[in-house]
Amino acid sequence: MNMVLNDDIAVKVEKLEKRFGEFTAVNRISFEVRKGEVFGFLGPNGAGKSTTIKMLCGILTPTSGSGSVGGYDINRQQELIKQNIGYMSQRFSLYEDLTVEENIDFYCGIYSVPRELRRERKDWVIRMAGIEPFRTHLTGTISGGWKQRLALGCALIHQPRIVFLDEPTSGVDPIARNNFWSLIKEMAGQGTTVFVTTHYMDEAENCDRLALIYRGDIIAMGRPLELKKECMRETVLRISVPEPEEWIEELEKLESVKEAALFGVMLHAIVKDAQQAKSDIIGLFSRRGVRDYAIEKITASLEDVFVSLIESYDTREGANCGFKKG
Repeated sequence: MNMVLNDDIAVKVEKLEKRFGEFTAVNRISFEVRKGEVFGFLGPNGAGKSTTIKMLCGILTPTSGSGSVGGYDINRQQELIKQNIGYMSQRFSLYEDLTVEENIDFYCGIYSVPRELRRERKDWVIRMAGIEPFRTHLTGTISGGWKQRLALGCALIHQPRIVFLDEPTSGVDPIARNNFWSLIKEMAGQGTTVFVTTHYMDEAENCDRLALIYRGDIIAMGRPLELKKECMRETVLRISVPEPEEWIEELEKLESVKEAALFGVMLHAIVKDAQQAKSDIIGLFSRRGVRDYAIEKITASLEDVFVSLIESYDTREGANCGFKKG
């Protein structure tokens, strides 16, 4: 029997917890995912993302708490959940010694696609993934980006309305990542609910809503723009300076600089008073004889927000602006 579920809600969990012995991987978290939205579950490696997604997909049993996926109970109806969702693990779950077509055939069987529909569904996956030239190739011989698209197609072979993607862009190049997100947005536009975990903060801009998880706790939740506006009380300065990585520790010694981090070839400094911080940084560079630098105030990125929230979490100072402990 299905659980009673709001028609607009695809996934719902309340006080979900998973412990491994004395270690708490997921700490009593609560959230909802609406039908047809791209819901991003962000956090560093080891934060609890994969453990959460495995509980939602019926692979792991929660230690405590409740939840439903597509109306099915995550504690009692794991097999029904598995039959009615798509799941793509970060290792793609493909057999490299099978051809592309043979992998698709295998997943048709796993998901019990009716035999009369298998040719049609296989052709759809090949078209959707754009892998027609490789259909007879051994999967182990194609690139990571093509494997990624094939794995997504295999997860969608039975036309699920809810899809879970666990670190789907890990290990593929930026072009493949961008192409993959185009596919995700197209799926959502057709009504599919997409739950995606990632540690790439730039990808989060593609999501309708986000939950930021750290050390098993959800520390913030909301739309990307909301998080940047409401959870970032400090100012961000972008600093261009030679050998930027060597300046992080020096910048953080300044009273006016709360946090400094490397962003590509630039530094981002999180500060409370931009004018004071800029003056202090200029003074630091002047004392060290550095003249080739530039400092400008910028809009906070989601990574800036996450860094700030993590620091607040670690120092027990930031209990507001969307900060939640399930």
